[in-house]
Amino acid sequence: MALRVREITLADASAERNRTPLQLFMRRFLRNRLAVLGVVLVLFMVAVALFARQLAPMNPHISFPDGTTAQGLPLPPTWNWHHFFLGTDSSGRDEMSQLLYGTQVSMEVGFMATLITLVIGVFIGMISGFLGGFWDNVLMRFTDIVLAFPQLLFIILLRSVIPNPTVATVYIVIGVLGWAGVARIARGQTLAARKMEYVDAARSLGSRNLRIVFMHIFPNIMSPVIVYATLLVANNIIFESALSFLGIGVPDPTVSWGKMINLGLSWYQTDPWLIVWPGVAIAIATLGFNLLGDGLNDAFNPRAGE
Repeated sequence: MALRVREITLADASAERNRTPLQLFMRRFLRNRLAVLGVVLVLFMVAVALFARQLAPMNPHISFPDGTTAQGLPLPPTWNWHHFFLGTDSSGRDEMSQLLYGTQVSMEVGFMATLITLVIGVFIGMISGFLGGFWDNVLMRFTDIVLAFPQLLFIILLRSVIPNPTVATVYIVIGVLGWAGVARIARGQTLAARKMEYVDAARSLGSRNLRIVFMHIFPNIMSPVIVYATLLVANNIIFESALSFLGIGVPDPTVSWGKMINLGLSWYQTDPWLIVWPGVAIAIATLGFNLLGDGLNDAFNPRAGE
């Protein structure tokens, strides 16, 4: 019996060694139930954002004559999908439709701002870590300045300069201001990678520095960057909601979760659903990306959770 168990163990170990890195990664990731839940929540939010126009039962910008009570108060949820399923706001607009359209804005800002952040941060971090010396000091001191600068203050100042911002303006500003953390991660990983044997081998074969950085170092430092990026999407969603809540985010008539909370604050005692629904949406989106990030981290670094 002991011999049989040993044979099974050896067979499993042999099968484990024969798996590709991608197979090992997927196996570790799928074993993490919270990570799988994160993927489900993220895919759900992305699907809602893509098909918000088809899913929304009404136009979120229209104030309906029957959208308020006789006293002009918001309607409570009716649980009728085609007639104010989640109630209305104080202007008689459908909450469900606004919530679905708000998902589009949050996902767009979250993903696009993160993409801009990654492009800037990874480039500066890799160049700084690979070149070292003078350029490393200059780029990292500039990064420190960006980290120390209050983002919210800069956006408020920018809002006064740009009277009619668009959604693109919002995610460009968030992305440009948020690259410093990514740069530090990319720099640290590049400092470690440039001492590896594959870099020496590429250099001995005559590869130029630019080719070494983008063809050899770049693919090998992306694991922690990808993990950080998933967490950054969640932070950008919250940041955009905070800006819209303060009235300096996406412009009218664009619908945003933060704007919905702002408009519902005056009614939180009598009609709490006006801030509950967008609050729940923000919580689900950020939870999904955070669980996904934690799952990716455990899958990329299996010993980190031990």
